This record gives sequence, structure tokens and C-alpha cells, in this order.
Amino acid sequence: MAITYGYFNSVSGDRTYNADQMSEYFDGLVSNGVYESVGGALQVLAGTGLSVNVQTGRAIVNCKWIKNDAVLNLTLTTAHAILNRYTAVILKLDIDNRLMTITTKDGENAATPIKPTMQNDDSVKELCLAYIYVAAGAESISQSNIEDMRASNLCGWVTGVVQQVDTSTLFLQWQTAYQEYYDTMTQEFTDWLDTLTEELLVETFVKKYYKRSVYVAGGSNHIPMDMNGYEYNDDDIINIYINGLLATPGTDYTIDISGETPVLTTTASAVGTEVIIIVLKSKIGFNTLIGSDGAIVVGSDNAQIIGG
Repeated sequence: MAITYGYFNSVSGDRTYNADQMSEYFDGLVSNGVYESVGGALQVLAGTGLSVNVQTGRAIVNCKWIKNDAVLNLTLTTAHAILNRYTAVILKLDIDNRLMTITTKDGENAATPIKPTMQNDDSVKELCLAYIYVAAGAESISQSNIEDMRASNLCGWVTGVVQQVDTSTLFLQWQTAYQEYYDTMTQEFTDWLDTLTEELLVETFVKKYYKRSVYVAGGSNHIPMDMNGYEYNDDDIINIYINGLLATPGTDYTIDISGETPVLTTTASAVGTEVIIIVLKSKIGFNTLIGSDGAIVVGSDNAQIIGG
């Protein structure tokens, strides 16, 4: 155990300092992470084919700094023929070899892959900029396959200990004023709603749209959402099941709404893959299809009224 201090001008070589001591000056002042306002903040964007582009920026890892002053293209490992995987784009501090790099780290190939973990020990410290889902047989990466991790606890933004203005008193004042206004408006709205519902009865129901598709040899993984009577809306509750598992938007599938009919595109493309589309849409109006016993009435082969 020893006390270190600095810095003082050297007299005849009696005050010398090394790189670790210079770096330790930032310990406790600056946190690990990416500088959010510098360059492109090291964002990972889809490139051409199986590659990604890391934007410009700076970062700090254990008081060591790294700067990227030009877009960095990283080529990913070729996709497995029948299995999926996750690849991480990482900031890596290699203490033993005195290196800092931006590189990739592959997870294991699997039908349901697991994201690779970050190493954090006395030799290596890794921060994760992004996770990339590499589907079986994939020949390119889209932005929907890239999960940005810069704001997560696996990376984070650089923060400092610069004294900030104490806004707690101001916030409490604003909160009190808001609460008083909110209470008044809430009571007025409740009174208005009570009056309205006494004078106007509004019936609502939820309609369910359903479609099932199974991939065949030579088929496509682009599935039109052409359920009878269905029109896409941002407020729709859309659940996609692939081989019986609830799929994740942006990772397992995307929905293109640019055309007349929305088109679901899945990451999976193997023959025999089952895809089920279930959409729930709230509608205003009286549902005459509901029986007196409240039972569900099937409206068509792919739409159901499920509430009245």
C-alpha cells in the first residue's frame, strides 16, 4: 500500500510520472462509456453485405481513451447454414497488450442463440456498442438486425462530476402546481364524462385477425397481411408467432407498410417454418354479431369478434 500524488515540476529528474498515473487523474471524474456529443457517437449502422459501419467518436474505458476519426467498416463472420447467432460490436481494452480496439465478438451458433457476454477482469475490459442478429444463411445485415446497446449498462454514456444546478426545489414547486392543475382538470373531465355517458351510449369491441403461413420449398419469407377486412394502424396489437414462439419486432421480423397491403418479412426462412399472425384491433360501434349469451362469433375464416 502506498500513497501517490502529482503533479509537480521535475528538478533534476526527481519527479517523473508514467501513463497509468496520467490516466488515473480521470478516475472518479469521468465514467466508462461513449461521448454522446462527439462525432457520430460510435453508432453501429448496417453496411454492405455482412458488414457494419462504426461511426466516428470517442470513448473512455477504465480511464484509457479511444478515438475513431473515420467510419470503421467491420466484416462479420459468415452466417451458419442452418443456425442463428448474435455478434457483438465491442470496445475492447487489452491491458496486458496495451491496446484499445473496436472489433466484433461472436456468440455461439444455435437455433435460439444467446448474446455473447462482455469480459471484465484484470486483463480485458469490454463495452458493447451493439448486438447484431445474424440469421442462418444470411448474406446481408439490415438496420433492424442491429440492437443499439450504447445507452445500456453494457456500455453507457460518459458522465462527469461537474456540479449541476440543483433543480429539486424548482421541480417540487412545478410538481405541486401541476398536481393542483391535474386534480382540477381530472375532476372537470370526470364530470364531463359522466354527463356524456349518461346521454350517449358508446359500444366498443375488439376484433381479432388471424393468418397462418408455412414456408414451402422455393417459397418466400414475405407474407402479405391480407386478412379479410384488415387495415393497418399504428395502434394495432400485433403478435407474431414463429414455430410457436412469440417473435421480437425488429429482430425476428419487420413489417413494411409502404404498399397498399402491409407485408411481414421474417428473419427465419427455413422450409417448414410456421408463421402465425394475430392482430387485435379496437373498434367503436355496436356489435350485432355477439349472441345474447356473450359467446364469440366467428365473422370469417380469418377475423373474429372477441368482445362486445
